[in-house]
This record gives sequence, C-alpha cells and structure tokens, in this order.
Amino acid sequence: AQLLRLTIGKLSDIGITVVAVTSDTTAQSVQMAKALGIHIDEDNMKYTFQHPSSSSQQIAYFFDSCHLVRLIRNAFQSFQSIQFSNGTAHWQHLVELVALEEQELSNMERIPRKLANLKNHVLKVNSAAQLFTESVASALECLLSLSLPPFQNCIGTIHFVRLINNLFDIFNSRNYYGKGLKGPLMLATFNKINQVLTEAKTIFVTLSDTSNNQIIKGKRKLGFLGFLLNAES
Repeated sequence: AQLLRLTIGKLSDIGITVVAVTSDTTAQSVQMAKALGIHIDEDNMKYTFQHPSSSSQQIAYFFDSCHLVRLIRNAFQSFQSIQFSNGTAHWQHLVELVALEEQELSNMERIPRKLANLKNHVLKVNSAAQLFTESVASALECLLSLSLPPFQNCIGTIHFVRLINNLFDIFNSRNYYGKGLKGPLMLATFNKINQVLTEAKTIFVTLSDTSNNQIIKGKRKLGFLGFLLNAES
C-alpha cells in the first residue's frame, strides 16, 4: 500500500493523474486494499481512498473482472446450487450442458471444448470467463424449450449465468466503440449499465447455499463482493 501511494505521488509530480486502481484478488491484494482504507463489506462498502498528493481527490478501487469470475465459478462448483430471489442456479445444468458438447445439436451454438471435464477440473481464468457467457445462457434456453428432462428447471441457472456475463462485459470493456454492455460508461450507456449493477446488488445480497447460509457473509464471498465494490466504483 505504501509503495502504491508513493507511485501515485510520483506520477502526480510529472502531471499524470491517477483516478482508479485495479488489482487481482490474491490475499495480498485484498490486504493492500484494506490498508488503503477500502472496505469490502456489503454493510459498510468504501470503494475509494485518499489521493496521496491531493486532499480533494479520491481514487476508485477495482478488482479485475477475470479474477472475480474465476472466484464465482469456483464458488458455484463448491455450492452446487445457489439460491437467490429469482430462483436457484444449479451447477449440474452446466455439467449436463458440457456432456452434450460432443453431440451435433442443431440450431444451437457449440459450447467451447475448453469446458470439457467441467465437473472435476478447476478451470483457468479464460475458461471460467467462457463459462458465464451469453452463448451458454442461450444454449440452456434452447434446451429448456426442448423440454429435455435434465434442463426443465434451469431458468434460475440461465438468469445467474447471464447476470455474471453482463457484469463481466461491463468491467472487462476496453474499447471506446464497444457495443451494448461492452461499451464505455457514458451518458448514452449509463442507464443500461446502471440497471445491471442495481440488479446485481439486489440479487447478490440474497444469495444463499442449500442450507440457507448467506453467501456474501461466508468464506466464498469475495467474487460477489468484488463485483459490488466495482459497481460502487
């Protein structure tokens, strides 16, 4: 934290203004954020810290979205089922979806082969990002419409996958000319982006495991709280 403050101060000396900091989600980074004064708590969220060279300026803090998606993917696999206000998301639906990947399914986007052995393999960051995609949500919707037994109650899973995908698109956007949620935050896109962030905040505070334990108060909360911190930032 002290090295970061020193670096920001040196940048300020040569005319570069730092407005935000992004870090990964390692234990060291979380401790650094706390040392800077960031509070990662749904009841007391503090998402900015004091600029070391300007008493009137605050610096926003972000966690990298790829790392947050990986944490959520691991939490999802661990819990197997996640309950929330809009339904229940089941990990088994994704396992069943991957099982169909080797078949030629008409009128459906193919699921990436990197998701093979999903049930027993801890995926890398890029594969975790592939898991929460619009194509996966659309594939589940298609299977639901076909009334296939393994997917008859997958509405909650679709909603959950699509929400995480939308959050990833918002915080992973890097192109000024990006379309939809992949576009930059500006007046023309604010309402659409804010709607997703508000939905995430509403849903994440209701997440629970099958024993009705609130997830954002448990050991696997960082992926969800990280997105809420990003939303505030």
